[in-house]
Amino acid sequence: MFLDKFRNRYSFNFLSFCGWIIVGLLCISFFPYIFEPQLGFPLAIIFIGILGLNLLFYIITFFVYVFEIVSWKRITNEKILNNKYIKLIQNLGIVFAFLPILILILFFTFSFIKSIVYNFQSIE
Repeated sequence: MFLDKFRNRYSFNFLSFCGWIIVGLLCISFFPYIFEPQLGFPLAIIFIGILGLNLLFYIITFFVYVFEIVSWKRITNEKILNNKYIKLIQNLGIVFAFLPILILILFFTFSFIKSIVYNFQSIE
C-alpha cells in the first residue's frame, strides 16, 4: 500500500496521533452544534481554532520529519509495524488529520456550486 513506506517513521505516527486529537476536538466542540443555525459565528471561530491547531500539528510533523532524516531515526520493531490494529489506527488517524482541510474544501465547493446554481436560476 502507499502508506507502508511511511509507517516506520515517527512523524507519520505523530501525525496519526494528532489526527485522533483533531477528531476528538471536532466531536466534542463542533459536530454536536453544527445543525443549530443561531451558532454560525461561534462555530466558525471554533472551526478556525481547530484548523489552526491542525496547521500547527502539520508544522511540528514537518520538523519531526526533518529531524528523522538528519538523525536516521526510525521505528524498527517489526511486531508493531506488522500489527493490523495499529495499521487501522494509523490509517484512521491520517484520514482524521486531513478532515478539517477536507471540510473546508467541501464547504467552499458547495458554496461555489450553490452560487452557480443561484445565478443560473436568476438568469431564467
